[in-house]
Amino acid sequence: GTAAHAAAAQPNAASGGLATPDYRIETDETHWNFNSGEFTMPHRVRFFRPGTDAVGDKASGNSKQGTATLIGGVVVHDSGNATEAGDASYSGSGPATLTCDKLDIDSKQKLYVATGHVHFTQGTRAGTSDRAVLNRASGTLRLEGSVHLSDNGSTPAGDSVDYNLKPKDVGVHGGPAVMTQP
Repeated sequence: GTAAHAAAAQPNAASGGLATPDYRIETDETHWNFNSGEFTMPHRVRFFRPGTDAVGDKASGNSKQGTATLIGGVVVHDSGNATEAGDASYSGSGPATLTCDKLDIDSKQKLYVATGHVHFTQGTRAGTSDRAVLNRASGTLRLEGSVHLSDNGSTPAGDSVDYNLKPKDVGVHGGPAVMTQP
């Protein structure tokens, strides 16, 4: 019927969540506006898209725009095997985990913006910052504000740090950039 094809996104009655062409969110309760695409999920949520999954205490967003915000106790797992990466050097960097207070997701742009108590780990690398921007399309991670990193004993720190997740390049910006080697 035409009603079933009217919108690409549809609530999933079985899980109480929402599925779009770009992502799926599982939760026990969703308030979703069919016309605008706006949704809120007041309880624990699990977010999935190829190569990435995340959990949070609650969520809101817009299914038509492909956006979602996870709030509270957010944990993101990146498998390192995203379909858009299509690059052995990217997948070779291994899985990464990011924790934060709030995660803004733009699934169409493949952008993830983490704020509040941001902590990132990937293999021997770990970092903390006030804010992080993960761009899955370009394979870059930018850490901003009170950045502290450790990677096999070296500890760069600065106002902002750019990681290219493919060849493991790091650019440290702002003053003072401090680098200590064991």
